[in-house]
Amino acid sequence: MLLLKNCFILDKGALKKASIIISGETIKDIIFGEVNGDFETIDVGGLTVFPGFIDPHVHFDDPGFTDREDFETGSKSAIAGGYTTVIDMPCTSIPPVINKENFDYKLNIVQKKAFCDFAFWGGVTPPQLKSGEYVNSIKELEKRGVVGFKFYTISGMKDYPRMEVEELDMAFRVVKETNLICAVHSEDFRLVNFYSKFLEDSKRKDPLAWCEGRAYEAEPMAIWEVVGITRNVGNKLHIVHLTTKAGLEIIKWGKLKGIDITAETCPHYLSFTVEDLLRIGPVLKTAPPVRNEEDRCALWEGLRDGSIDFVATDHAAGKYPEEKSHKSIWDNYAGIPGIQLAFSVICTYGFHENRITLQNMQDILSENASMRFGLMRKGKIEKGYDADFSIVDLNKSFEVSPLDLYSKGRYTPFEGRILKGKVIKTILRGKVVYEEERGFTGKPTGRYISH
Repeated sequence: MLLLKNCFILDKGALKKASIIISGETIKDIIFGEVNGDFETIDVGGLTVFPGFIDPHVHFDDPGFTDREDFETGSKSAIAGGYTTVIDMPCTSIPPVINKENFDYKLNIVQKKAFCDFAFWGGVTPPQLKSGEYVNSIKELEKRGVVGFKFYTISGMKDYPRMEVEELDMAFRVVKETNLICAVHSEDFRLVNFYSKFLEDSKRKDPLAWCEGRAYEAEPMAIWEVVGITRNVGNKLHIVHLTTKAGLEIIKWGKLKGIDITAETCPHYLSFTVEDLLRIGPVLKTAPPVRNEEDRCALWEGLRDGSIDFVATDHAAGKYPEEKSHKSIWDNYAGIPGIQLAFSVICTYGFHENRITLQNMQDILSENASMRFGLMRKGKIEKGYDADFSIVDLNKSFEVSPLDLYSKGRYTPFEGRILKGKVIKTILRGKVVYEEERGFTGKPTGRYISH
């Protein structure tokens, strides 16, 4: 057995000194006091130990778009950031994960490369709805353990189109039978399509044109739409990468009405505004775009009061510099690699600036996602759970350099910023897999986990 000693863990909201006993891959006991016995020992040296972080929204692009990212580089970036589990999206791999054959094909490729544990989102597309195939494909993917199904109200992906109201209703009804989650990228297609084309035709190429084209009102309009469908259907709904105060108000309303709805936001929406996009340029281009200071503050308050359930990164690396250096904002890739820095960002601008507590941070980075997506052995430091740990120095500061990222996309809008809070060691199922000074300690050992 393995003993982690001189740990500080959260107990009822307060940090307490503890020892953690690990048997194989599992937490056997947590002791607040002296421990006797013959153990292999790791002295944590008074650092803070969190349950391994969970990112429920990543695009590791494997197979098919591996010139941008692959599962090895993406999962290395995760582990270096203290993330022991990720949930990969179905839409940014070729073929998309919309049936059992595509699922099996992807799993066979990526499981050999994974440094962290991982789950999958499943997908549904309009052609499947038209043919009727979706009924069987949803149930087949449910049997393979996907955590839910991803939908778009707007999409730039040829093989993964957006859905209209009647299509979302059809798909939601079948997903409801599986008791899984319907996750939606919520931006109103009509608003965004019209104003983006209008601004492009007006020869606007500046970063602000991207924000104006992805109209602010597009997010709350689309959220109202899918909340309305969910209220009629009774499915479980999740809003991905929330950016607006207006959208948050709808989610609060839905929760008050008893709708089964959750939401996530991302580190970049908590850290940057439109003014930063004007200054930084294409490196900060994302979809949806960053918003206003009022929205940024509202998102932090949503994390604090629980109306936003957790932080995800929407990790989506582009080829750098070629996909992030065009003069016209429209020609640049919309995405950033975010998972390696996410904890440090949340610790710096959340905990250290008194926007959230340590308990909030543990909930939004670990526990809440594991509960929502049925990852029952993840996300807590409790007996019987997987021995996944992120060992961090809450007070260690460092300057962000893209060269330190393990992602293929070695760029970040946080470049040059001083962040406070650093991952020192990552343990996956009882094995040290990463140390700040040594790097990675072995070969990929990540496993596929089902809901």
